[in-house]
Amino acid sequence: MNYPLLALDAALGRASAVLLMPDGTSLAAESEGDRSHSRTLVPMLENLLGQADIGWHDLRMLALGVGPGSFTGLRIAAATFAGINASLSLPVLSISSLAITAAQAGTDDELWVLEDARSGEVFVGHYQDNQAVEDDRCMGWEALQQVAASKYVSVATPPVVLSGWQQLDRPINRTEAMAGVVKNALCHTEISELPRYVQPAYLQVSQAERNLQ
Repeated sequence: MNYPLLALDAALGRASAVLLMPDGTSLAAESEGDRSHSRTLVPMLENLLGQADIGWHDLRMLALGVGPGSFTGLRIAAATFAGINASLSLPVLSISSLAITAAQAGTDDELWVLEDARSGEVFVGHYQDNQAVEDDRCMGWEALQQVAASKYVSVATPPVVLSGWQQLDRPINRTEAMAGVVKNALCHTEISELPRYVQPAYLQVSQAERNLQ
């Protein structure tokens, strides 16, 4: 049994969490801001468990939004789950944080997810019908302009003008979208092969790596 399942994503500002229960119901929570995750994530998750009247050892699975996104948010979320799972030893499902954003658009049409990675770069996801058309990647905003303009969705406002591109709204809240992404991923995942710890998908070259180039 995969449920109760606790999912967490803190890649793009505010942290989002959802607790999926065996009876098909779910409970959700979001942080009030995009800072102090190191102090607020565990209390937020414990509050969700309390609302469901269950404890950590009642969980059967974890799911983590592994990015790409904020280095700090990803690192803290991954470390939080690593600490929690040190004693639980539950399977951990990795989900793309960009896939969650794509699901927020509420459409099966082909679309792109564009999130500012700073330093003149953008995290790019390409999705259709809730499936990745290609792997998430990081590229320069200038290089993105060479891609044929299409529909896109983003959490943050792009720092450049995207001529010809059509920005879509995000009518579905992030926790609901994350629940949908998790359920969809479970249909294509061999649970027994999942790891107990997962690494964030930073994608972006660090400054130290740039200095070596």
